[in-house]
Amino acid sequence: MNEPSKKATVKNLVFLHAILLIYVGSSVMSKLASGQTFLSPRFILMYGGVVLLLMVYAVLWQQVLKRLPLTVAFANKSAVMIWGMLIGAVMWHEKITWLMIVGTVIIIAGVCLVVMDD
Repeated sequence: MNEPSKKATVKNLVFLHAILLIYVGSSVMSKLASGQTFLSPRFILMYGGVVLLLMVYAVLWQQVLKRLPLTVAFANKSAVMIWGMLIGAVMWHEKITWLMIVGTVIIIAGVCLVVMDD
């Protein structure tokens, strides 16, 4: 079997992280829904958004698994924590601590080690 080109691999990794952002988007919608009155129209709309985003994510995740090795895909899935931290800081002005940054560096180092090994 032919090895995928470096350009195709980068394209697949960008696709993977776009899908991971969709997954993070479901968490954002969930947080927004939690601030609404239960079963209000806004709650139902936002909760429906959560379900829709998770459905889209599930279908696209299967496409990622066709293009990337399972180890690479799951190693990169840990980046969801990084994306979530960044979105929390931007949208809700949540504080990013030094410990969070150290954790982020450890996550990125782990992802790089797994990807480089593959």
